[in-house]
Amino acid sequence: MNINEKIAQIREKICGGDNKLFAQKLGVSEQYASNICKIGKKVGEKQRDHILEVFPEINRAWFLADTGEMLKKTPPQPQLAEEKEFGSSGYMHVVPLLPISAQGGTFNDFVTSIKDNECEKVVSPVKGIDMAVTVSGDSMAPEYPNGCQVLIKRINEEAFIEWGKVYVLDTCNGTVIKEVRRGKSEDEVECYSINPDPKFQPFSVKFDDIYGMYRVIMCMSLK
Repeated sequence: MNINEKIAQIREKICGGDNKLFAQKLGVSEQYASNICKIGKKVGEKQRDHILEVFPEINRAWFLADTGEMLKKTPPQPQLAEEKEFGSSGYMHVVPLLPISAQGGTFNDFVTSIKDNECEKVVSPVKGIDMAVTVSGDSMAPEYPNGCQVLIKRINEEAFIEWGKVYVLDTCNGTVIKEVRRGKSEDEVECYSINPDPKFQPFSVKFDDIYGMYRVIMCMSLK
């Protein structure tokens, strides 16, 4: 059995065949989740490790070497909650700070490449945040200056997109933070910089080249 068939079996066994749920668990687009279940689609080592991390009940030997049963005999350990109690004033919301910059060409597919325990943690003043990313470069200045941290939350881009809002896009060519507008065709989006400098020209990205879209909820920067 090849790796794509095994991924399809995981989707069927754990998510009841629900591709949307499967994609949400992996933190990728539904199209990407569907593609990796198709025979012939390349699945790299980092993507395989991410699948095993997201679904700890899967037997690693079965997944990588066709040995043993699909599911482990012992149940997985529960994950730690995002919220941690402090003092008598309530809770703080701790999210991972990805060790990459939100700019094109620096790193790609960060969801499947970075493990949570490898990340620094930052305190988010709001609930429901997936992660924080450090902005590098001036294309989004002055609203998102170089070195600031943005708090982001993944969206389902196949449901709807709030055009004209700022998103972090995880693409095949790296991560970018841009204002997203409707594309010239239905299969793409247009990315615009806030900085009016003419060197920051808009560009198009096809949905098939986007692993995930993350809405920027808040910007935190030192004054």
